[in-house]
Amino acid sequence: MDDGSDLAIISGSGKLPLIIKNFYKKATVIAFNNSNAIFENKVINCEFEKLGFLFDSLKQNSIRRVVMAGALARPQFDKSKMDEYTLDLLPKLNAKLVQGENELLSFIAEEFENKGYQIVGASDVISDVTVAPGFVCGTSYEFFSRDISKADHVLNSLGPEDIGQGVVVENGLVLGIETLQGTNELLSFVAQTASHLRIKDLGGIFVKRPKAHQDLRFDMPVIGPKTVDLACKAGLRGLVISPNSVMLLERERCIEIAEANNFFILAKESLV
Repeated sequence: MDDGSDLAIISGSGKLPLIIKNFYKKATVIAFNNSNAIFENKVINCEFEKLGFLFDSLKQNSIRRVVMAGALARPQFDKSKMDEYTLDLLPKLNAKLVQGENELLSFIAEEFENKGYQIVGASDVISDVTVAPGFVCGTSYEFFSRDISKADHVLNSLGPEDIGQGVVVENGLVLGIETLQGTNELLSFVAQTASHLRIKDLGGIFVKRPKAHQDLRFDMPVIGPKTVDLACKAGLRGLVISPNSVMLLERERCIEIAEANNFFILAKESLV
C-alpha cells in the first residue's frame, strides 16, 4: 500500500495540500512562507531563497516523488537571504519570471527532474478528482452554447500569451477574464458589474480550462465550493470545465450549492 513515505507535497494555498496529506499520512510537506495550510506532522518550512536547503531536505527524507499542490504566489526574491544554490540559479529564475508562469513552472520542474525526482500531478495521487465528460449536475446547456463558444474563442486567443484559465460570458458579452489575481477575484469582479451592463434574467456562464501547452502535473486548474458559490452569487447559470483536466474538489458540496441555485456544472471539450 502506498502510504506516501517517499512523497513530498509542495504546499501552496487552498485545501488541495490538506486533501493530499489526508490520503498520504506519511508524506512530507514542504511549506513555503506563503502557504496557509496547517499540518500536524512531517512539515519542513522553506523559503524561496533557500532552494539548496529544500533539496537537502528532500534527500534527508528519502523523497522520490514530488507533487505541487495549491497556488503559490509568484516569489519576490530577497537576494540577501539566498543560499549559494539559489544565487547560482538567480539569472535563470529572473529570466523565467519575465517569460511567464508556464516557463517558470517548467523550469522549476526541470530542476527537480535533473536531481532524480519524479514530478507527479495531484490527479495522479488522489483518485476521482477530475471529471469525466458530461454533467456533474444539471441537464441542459444548449441555451448557453453561443456564450460557451465565445468563451472558448477568448481562451484560445489568450492562452499563448500565458493569460488566465477562465472567462465569464453573458449574452455574448465578456464580463471578465481571469488574470494573475485568480478565479475567485474574477467572479467577485463580475458580481460588481453595473446592472445596466447585464441581462441577469438570462445569466451567463463561467468557462475554466487549462491553457495551451500547460503542464498539468503541477498546474492543473482547480474548482471548489467557494468558486461555485461565487459564480452563483455573480448571477451566473453554469460552469463549464475541460474533462479530465480540471480538478473539482469537495464535489458533493459543489453539487449541493449548484442545485440550490439552479446552476449547472458541465465537463465538455472546447466548442472551437
